[in-house]
Amino acid sequence: DKAVEIYTDVIKRNSKLQLTYYNRGFAYLATKKYNMALADFNKIMALQTHGDFVFTNNKDVRYADEETKDQVSYNDALYQRAQVKYFMDSLKSSFIDFQTLVDNNYEEKSNCILWQGTIYEKSGKTDEACGCFDKAKQFASTEDDRNEADKMIKAYCGKKTNNR
Repeated sequence: DKAVEIYTDVIKRNSKLQLTYYNRGFAYLATKKYNMALADFNKIMALQTHGDFVFTNNKDVRYADEETKDQVSYNDALYQRAQVKYFMDSLKSSFIDFQTLVDNNYEEKSNCILWQGTIYEKSGKTDEACGCFDKAKQFASTEDDRNEADKMIKAYCGKKTNNR
């Protein structure tokens, strides 16, 4: 709650600092204030879009202003938004956000596919979930990601693990 208060004060002084919205969104997520977290992650994305276009400023240039230096990756905000939507039981919308990240080859692609599998499992679609867990394992870039996929396969795909 104290973090939310501090970030809110900073936002009152400069409403274009994306990192402040991002950190406050995490604080809201931690306290299960999902509507507030969703609003913050949406705000970051709105600050970077104009119509259908996403604009990303180069924060490494010498003359970058405070807003540019404090920029958050659009896809990082989308990833957090997808998680918030999952916790809000907006599963279809969450799935779509994760799919957008997969389509854009987001650096956490295998994790996004695991989330999609979890959404399928929560929706009672175990075969689709297991397909996602297998796919996540294929795209895993680290041993931890492979282990997480294996854990999901073992937990939800039962006897099918012998064929995986």
